[in-house]
Amino acid sequence: YRYILIFFLIIFFSTNYSFSEDKNFNEWLLELEKEASERGISKETFNKAMENVVFIEKVKKLDKKQPERVITFNDYYERTVNKRRIEIGKKKYSLHKNEILDIANKYGVQARFILAIWGIETNYGTYTGSFSVISSLTTLAFNGRRAKFFRLQLLDALKILDEGHIELANMKGSWAGAMGQSQFMPSSYLEYAQDYDNDGKKDIWSNHLDVFASIAFYLKSHGWDNTKTWGRQVLAPKEILDSYKENYSNEETLKFWSDIGVKNIDGKQLPYLNLNANLILP
Repeated sequence: YRYILIFFLIIFFSTNYSFSEDKNFNEWLLELEKEASERGISKETFNKAMENVVFIEKVKKLDKKQPERVITFNDYYERTVNKRRIEIGKKKYSLHKNEILDIANKYGVQARFILAIWGIETNYGTYTGSFSVISSLTTLAFNGRRAKFFRLQLLDALKILDEGHIELANMKGSWAGAMGQSQFMPSSYLEYAQDYDNDGKKDIWSNHLDVFASIAFYLKSHGWDNTKTWGRQVLAPKEILDSYKENYSNEETLKFWSDIGVKNIDGKQLPYLNLNANLILP
């Protein structure tokens, strides 16, 4: 009896939820199954995806974790856009130059920005996350802080599986469910992911063409204009910074900022254009 009791205690404490929570989870699961069915997700897909789902304690902790401190823009920039990442980016550009330029031309998004997002999001596809997307989203949808949001993401993830774009075992991502080399949430995947090579799958996990095209289409869908750059670092006189909020609006132009002494970070004059430009103070 002693051994049976020890075995029972091991099983009990190794689970991620109590018996009462288990009962609530089963009820929640039945409601989720009904909603999935209403969205056209097959019973087979739902059962396969959810039968081995687990609550991930690390995901719960990460969801509740608050930043210990706020870093400056320069700290963030030096950490994120370091020399090694730039060197790797140049090599990746040489390797995929023709592909990325074709995609840049088709979608109207400069190649350098597609490459930059790829590099910053997943270090050029080398770190895409190792969490089970279904288990992570289930953990957050069942009892997370933003349960409603993650429930919708979970349903979208099931839709992706049902459409056959990725196998369940390969559906890996970040702790919060962002997936693939472009780190799309499931809802973004369904709206913006591209099947650039027309192989029937929108593969943002391992297909570079689909990854680049998906990033480009996402930007273009949000109003990207390839006749302009995203922004620039500038040097501004102290008197402008001190009175910025009181004296200047968000409708000024590059020409205006140049006239009152704002310069490029290298000290050179800004482009002398009537192009609206906001001065953002990090």
